[in-house]
Amino acid sequence: LPEHGTGFHGIAQIEGFCGETRKRVRLGRPEIIEQEDRIILHANDRVTGIGVSSEFRFDAKDTLVVSTRVSHEGHTSVHLQRMASALLPTPDWASEVLTHAGAWSREGHPARRRWTTGRIEQAGRSGRPGFDGGPTLTMCEAGTGEDAGRALTAHLAWSGPFRLAVEKATDGSGQLLAERLFAAGECQLNNGDSIELPECLIAISGHGLNGVSAAFHEAFRARSRPIHRRVQFNTWEARYFEIDETRCIALAREAAALGAERFVLDDGWFMGRRDDTTSLGDWAVDTERFPNGLQPLVDAVHAEEMDFGLWVEPEMVSPDSDLFRAHPDWVLGHPDRDLATGRNQLVLDLALPAVQDHLHGEIASLLDTYPIAYLKWDCNRDLYPATRYGVARPGDQTEGLYTLLDRLLAAHPDVEIESCASGGGRIDAGIGRFVNRFWTSDATDAIERVRIQRAASLVVPPEMLGTHVGPSPNPITRRQIPMAFRVLTAMFGHFGIEADPGNLSEADRAILARGINIYRSHRVWMTGGRWYRISQAGADPDVQMVTAGNGAQALLRILRTSASSRPHAPHIRLVGLQPDARYRLTELAIEGEPELWPLGEYTGAGLMSHGLALDPGSAVSGRLIHLERAD
Repeated sequence: LPEHGTGFHGIAQIEGFCGETRKRVRLGRPEIIEQEDRIILHANDRVTGIGVSSEFRFDAKDTLVVSTRVSHEGHTSVHLQRMASALLPTPDWASEVLTHAGAWSREGHPARRRWTTGRIEQAGRSGRPGFDGGPTLTMCEAGTGEDAGRALTAHLAWSGPFRLAVEKATDGSGQLLAERLFAAGECQLNNGDSIELPECLIAISGHGLNGVSAAFHEAFRARSRPIHRRVQFNTWEARYFEIDETRCIALAREAAALGAERFVLDDGWFMGRRDDTTSLGDWAVDTERFPNGLQPLVDAVHAEEMDFGLWVEPEMVSPDSDLFRAHPDWVLGHPDRDLATGRNQLVLDLALPAVQDHLHGEIASLLDTYPIAYLKWDCNRDLYPATRYGVARPGDQTEGLYTLLDRLLAAHPDVEIESCASGGGRIDAGIGRFVNRFWTSDATDAIERVRIQRAASLVVPPEMLGTHVGPSPNPITRRQIPMAFRVLTAMFGHFGIEADPGNLSEADRAILARGINIYRSHRVWMTGGRWYRISQAGADPDVQMVTAGNGAQALLRILRTSASSRPHAPHIRLVGLQPDARYRLTELAIEGEPELWPLGEYTGAGLMSHGLALDPGSAVSGRLIHLERAD
């Protein structure tokens, strides 16, 4: 719990001051409390009455969890400018920092920088984690790759403004910082108040980034709700706003014929919603499009042995809506005039009890009226201005979201929820406690998704990352991508379909249906498996593998996006196998005949040291190979 004022000039654990005396918070020497499964550091400032306790424990065996609590027992108010959830010394071997950059539909671009002195930070100030990697930062030694070298990754379990940073002083000492960002005036503590800061998750690996991922995947699985990887069909890129009862029932039947197990009705189902300029917040079924409510569609979905899901965006409101006309004081920024919109919408103030009650009532009413198994919970804009009467409250907004989700799930514990924020704008372990799935990006372009899914899998297990087979040409990139490549990309995530089945050729329908059958036959053991990124980020081909928890089998996927520069490509060496075991390799053909291509038996040692010539060779093509222990 480092503190300024004693010759130390690095990052302090806490910065604040007494509103009456203007004396700053100064922590005394911390007490170290050792317990059976954790260590607690506690320090007080006797002048202001501020106390700080940081708890260190292990979660899911290999992930260090740091949780910090600040309490106030003084008699005057204290204004806190910043407080660290975790503040630790950095390892001497760390000389590089890995973060990710991106924008809407462009998530997951790795940014790796040399770190010798000064500060490198990853921050989000938009009110949600954002598209540029979210609250995650990794330190590496030079040369660390996916399967070799040392790495340390920190992740803040928080869906609001954040900062993660590493800072190295001129004497060579370094610090790792993870903190919730507080806006000016946002945090004032009075006598008896306390605040729980977001948890920080930390994993360290001597076996490259795959080792970090193994620890984080187990932590996410332990924290999240049960994951059921049902094949989803989503109406958005199939029809956008052009939906009604007849069209959706036809879509449901076509989706079921391909092997879909869940039908998700996306935006456009509620009263007056014809485009994104109106009606958000008025969560009543549009009787022009669905004259009998949603029940006929639900019945048709169930008749096809699928369950039913629904898109909602409860946190937002359109200025052109009955809700806003009735309650203009319910939005962030009130009472400012001419509030700036994003995607033609404003943000409801989730810290207000009246807003909480209203949203709970609206969503709970839908869940009570219809057998909705799944909610696609969207958040399509940043929070600005995150104030009420000029007072900052972005953290209250995030905590209000958590409270709303907790309340809904207490009453409807079986409903699965997907976290979507214009795609990958809110992927973190904070909201991960409430959801079963993350929508990784609005870009369904399979070539883009190779990078995007890989980046997200650093901390999130791929079975929680929704990835869909979209149309071709892709609506965002306009790129033509073969169906087999799109299917192979979706195979290593939570598989879904977003293309209109009626626009698919018979050949593409056959490829998609076969891919779904392969996915369904392996998904149970893949969920909870050990994932390996074998190739390095940006390499072509992209090579990834998942092994079963008992080591009995594995799936290897090789995806090439451009033509090989040489006719004889290097052998692909595998990882994560038992050296003395023998493995039977069979290629699973996504298209063509026969469906299975035996490749032979090999030792784990041979596959890892020498490898095999498995490069697809052709541009925008791939291979899927099943490994099964033969001994």
